[in-house]
Amino acid sequence: MKTLLSSRFILAVFCIIFLSQLAKAQDDMTQPTAAKNETMEMFMGTWKSDPYEMMGTKWTETAVHSMKHNGHYMFVDITSVDDKGQSYTGTIIMKSDASGNLTGWSFDNWGTAGTYTGKSNKNKVTVTGKSDWGTETREIEINGNTMVHKISMTMMGKDGKEMNMNSTITYRKQ
Repeated sequence: MKTLLSSRFILAVFCIIFLSQLAKAQDDMTQPTAAKNETMEMFMGTWKSDPYEMMGTKWTETAVHSMKHNGHYMFVDITSVDDKGQSYTGTIIMKSDASGNLTGWSFDNWGTAGTYTGKSNKNKVTVTGKSDWGTETREIEINGNTMVHKISMTMMGKDGKEMNMNSTITYRKQ
């Protein structure tokens, strides 16, 4: 009987010590605050593009920028349509550190996935990306309710030759 009582006592002490350590560990596990980035804040909201030419057709698009997951990630949801009825949707996820260094990923309805790296500074962002179809560099500048993307892309054509395209897209904040 003494052995059973002492075993229960030891088990009870062990449980108290374990649970108090678990509670202390949970207290130490607070969510980190997201890096504040003034440039990312400028992106927030809905932007609609002026018509622009891409691969022989005229496109317009809407880009909705929002911060998610406790402000750690900027999500950009893109919906585009061209003058021939072809559509495109995509999602870009960007993360910024306190120094304005950017890391990102993109996914679209054409099955393309990509990665981005870049830098933000005041009202400007420069990103380079690589995806299943090629590479791209974007220089983005925001002035008030106007955002301009200067894009340089390289991709493989159907003939197996490299194609280079340059485009400028102007967006207006809605």
